Amino acid sequence: MKYSVFTDTDWIYPDTPHNGNTRLALTLPAGGHCGAQILGEAPSAPVRLTFTWLQNVSGLSARLFYLLPVGVNENTDCKFMTTADYDRCREFVTRKAPFEVYDALLPIEDSAFAEGHTFAKRLALYLCVEADGSAPPGSYTGELCILDGADETKIPLQCRVSSAKVPPLSSCRLGMLNFFAYDNLAAQHHVEKAGSEYWRLFEAYVKAQIEMRCTHILLPPGEAVFKDGKLAGFDFSMAERAGQIARSAGAKWLCGGPVAHWHDWEDAEYYPEWDTRTGVTTQEGYLQLRLYFTGWASVIERNRWNHCMVQSLADEPQTANDGTYRILAGIFRRFLPGIPVIDAVETTNLGGGIDIWVPKQDTYEKWRAEYERLKAAGEEMWFYTCAFPAGPIMNRSMDLPLTVSRLLLWMGVRYRLSGFLHWGFNYYIGSDIWHSACCPHKGALLPAGDAHIVYPGKNGPLKSMRFEAQRAGAEDYELLVQAAEISPEETDLLIQSVCKDFRTYTRDGSALLRTRERLLAMLE
Repeated sequence: MKYSVFTDTDWIYPDTPHNGNTRLALTLPAGGHCGAQILGEAPSAPVRLTFTWLQNVSGLSARLFYLLPVGVNENTDCKFMTTADYDRCREFVTRKAPFEVYDALLPIEDSAFAEGHTFAKRLALYLCVEADGSAPPGSYTGELCILDGADETKIPLQCRVSSAKVPPLSSCRLGMLNFFAYDNLAAQHHVEKAGSEYWRLFEAYVKAQIEMRCTHILLPPGEAVFKDGKLAGFDFSMAERAGQIARSAGAKWLCGGPVAHWHDWEDAEYYPEWDTRTGVTTQEGYLQLRLYFTGWASVIERNRWNHCMVQSLADEPQTANDGTYRILAGIFRRFLPGIPVIDAVETTNLGGGIDIWVPKQDTYEKWRAEYERLKAAGEEMWFYTCAFPAGPIMNRSMDLPLTVSRLLLWMGVRYRLSGFLHWGFNYYIGSDIWHSACCPHKGALLPAGDAHIVYPGKNGPLKSMRFEAQRAGAEDYELLVQAAEISPEETDLLIQSVCKDFRTYTRDGSALLRTRERLLAMLE
């Protein structure tokens, strides 16, 4: 079979021509991973795929996936959401929509699911090699065998494990939170919410988040209980079960779900999620929050989560309502003292009301001097991305270069930010996730993939190439932090060779990998 090998840092498509590269060579740190994409022709018969190490290896494993094509129906627009006018975005997107790109990863053992997705056009594979923290440095060889009927293709692998080491999640430096849609899990997998199959799938989703190096798992908020039309209390059973499963699966931190929201962006008031007519600054609002937080505090105490819990109060406080947010935070702190507050923010005026600031990437750069002043005083500073602003700014969109999904976290080290948040782990709400990657939202479309970085599979979530890129970026972050502690100026120059700010970055995956080799050499 004719085939070509591609990096895991550049997109490939069903119409990608062969590049002439048949050499499969990977370098990875202990505790990390590295992968390659392999593109062949449509097989003439059902294929049989095997990978074999050619010597005894310790701490190394290899996993094979089919690459499944996903349809991008519109391009990312210059400033907001999407556009069908290619001329508006041609300077920064990878290609004109509609198009298909290989993003979803299907384990080869689930090959029946792949029929109709991939084999009709090309055989596309992803080989991922992982090294645990005990893997000894050195060079290793393996062989990928593709059996297409009587036709056998053998692809040798050269693998080098570096002495540089990515720490385990238990001692990592990067915090990460990806919001999780509990209703979407039931809808996408066609199971009953909170049923036994639902929770089995939820555990698989938690393990996927942990594999992507998420340190924080978002829990659902409590559900209001009404009697005779009046608020009587809250049911925290979903949140408690989700937290118990997440902790058993290895989650480092839990994050309580948000409790309030504004009606409009310029609204000065916040309203409880269960009562959109009562402001949190009113006496009735306070009494409702008191009822909520005392009930939630008992759940946290019962499960002994005080040491591993953070709380989201209300998404995206901004200048019109930052005073109200601080009142909400004050109420929360009365009933759950010592639990850190974390939220995406659009203002710098939340001192004392928040413990983990999460400004959007462009918000941070716009008010960088003020955020740096807060950081210098000892405030913890993360960052986040979402659909706005659009354009070439770094985000996980499927029509931006794949390098962006990884370099996002290099920028975290560039600005010395300690965590990353994204709202869309599994929020896709359209009717056809495989052919319309742009999720419908308030009469418009979100950029392709903004709402999700996994796909619903038969036994749980299917990872994506963007998932793998973000996981690699999180591993790179840990290595870059180590390098910055040794040689900060050299590390900053290394980072700036591939990304200077959130809008200026390399689109060339090979350039990114060459820079990563320099990073590994620094640490070695």
